[in-house]
Amino acid sequence: MADESIPICGGISPVSDFKDVEKALNNSLSKLAGGDGPNYKLVKIYSASKQVVSGTLTRIEADLMDENGQIKRFKISIWSQPWLKNGIQVTFECDGEPAVVRSHDP
Repeated sequence: MADESIPICGGISPVSDFKDVEKALNNSLSKLAGGDGPNYKLVKIYSASKQVVSGTLTRIEADLMDENGQIKRFKISIWSQPWLKNGIQVTFECDGEPAVVRSHDP
């Protein structure tokens, strides 16, 4: 059985403790809300995985609430390359809506 704390380069590792994932997602949501959006709040995380690929790619399935109080299920990708300017790229995908891609500084 693989140890979650040891990333496998290029391999996808499921995440069972969402503490760090929640922190990273809330950080991105806060930075994006202070910029050009979108303005979402985390409601619940259902699943997450990490992959080491020229940085870290974290994939999350979660419910987010928009500024109107509507809750929707999203597939979120956070690609972190903290050594680059605007090195955090966040992609929000929700069925029936166009994907939203935003970047911010670490």
